[in-house]
Amino acid sequence: MNAAELKDILEEHTQWLRGGDTGQSFGKRADFAGQDLRGLDMTGTDLRHADFREADLSNCKLDRAILSGCNLTGVLLRNASLRGALLEGADLSNADLRMADLLGAQLTGADFWRANLNGCRIRAEVLHAVLRCRN
Repeated sequence: MNAAELKDILEEHTQWLRGGDTGQSFGKRADFAGQDLRGLDMTGTDLRHADFREADLSNCKLDRAILSGCNLTGVLLRNASLRGALLEGADLSNADLRMADLLGAQLTGADFWRANLNGCRIRAEVLHAVLRCRN
């Protein structure tokens, strides 16, 4: 996917999000399922409730992106930067987050079932809370 295609999808998604607030049906929810999005810069974008199932987001910049409620099952996020991203309630089950940077990310209610977090940069106390670990 190139930058122009991404821009069009993001504009449609923004209209879809606004329509949900007003009860109107404008735009279209972003569907990136199975897409090759490697290396794209989506810093600060509002992608709430977008579908990323099985997409390749390796080496993407998603710093401060709003990914709350997204379907990220089976997604590849290797070496991706998600610093300060909002991932509240996102489904990251079976996701590959090896070497991803999640420092400062908000992960409340995110599902990391069977996710690969090897080498992932994340604060220990946040990881324990996300994985519901006990001392």
